[in-house]
Amino acid sequence: MTVSIEDEFLPVQDSIDFANTAIAELDQLIKAFFKRDVAEIIIDIDPKTGENVQKIKFKAHIPKDFRRKATEALNSARHSFDQAAFAARNILGKRSRKGVNYPWSRNPSDLDRLLRERGFDSRLWDTIREHEPYATSDSHVGGDDLIRTIATIANNKHTVGLSINGFIAETTFPNIKTIRIESFSIPNPIWDPAKNEAELIRWKGDIEIDGDYNFTFVVCLKDHRLAKPVDVMFALRYFTQKAKIVCDSIKAKCLEISS
Repeated sequence: MTVSIEDEFLPVQDSIDFANTAIAELDQLIKAFFKRDVAEIIIDIDPKTGENVQKIKFKAHIPKDFRRKATEALNSARHSFDQAAFAARNILGKRSRKGVNYPWSRNPSDLDRLLRERGFDSRLWDTIREHEPYATSDSHVGGDDLIRTIATIANNKHTVGLSINGFIAETTFPNIKTIRIESFSIPNPIWDPAKNEAELIRWKGDIEIDGDYNFTFVVCLKDHRLAKPVDVMFALRYFTQKAKIVCDSIKAKCLEISS
């Protein structure tokens, strides 16, 4: 039975659609979560300096549904790369039920090795090389650290870790009036992941605070392989968009070769 190229790539598009649906659902869950009373303003005394320290502290826990949806999106997008490689092998080479993995690699030389060893049709090599499926390095040109790291996280087949310890995206302060003070400072709010809080104001003396704070937070991916916290929505959208670009280019090349 002859299977068309469009039919071969249908599972690929399904996986990308599944990822985008999970991302949209996660986005709604996160927006609803932050509409709740998830944080509070507290005042502590610094025992070393005697200063009053006003902080914002997270008192809510990230719902398990967040991790489930993020994992679903990440795994679906990651799977589409392998599905595209499988479809291309069946179209351009010998049809087989045996899977073939997309050549995530360490560097350009390692990529060429995987293209040979995994039996990718040589007419696809330049198409795949253009996507540079490896991290950046001083030893070679190109690569994408975030894409490569996310692919590794997804390959572990574990539930994606999430946290609120990334950064405070935006802070609007109320009006603050100093009355009698010995010291006063407004530090740049830096999130403390251990305490799940950030300092807002330090002072010794008397001040009046009129109004409320307005904070915009983000949920971040939590993984030791990430160089810094990454907004989970940005990461998932970026990775799924890359999957779409890569898979579409492989499909287009198959159509070109087969025409």
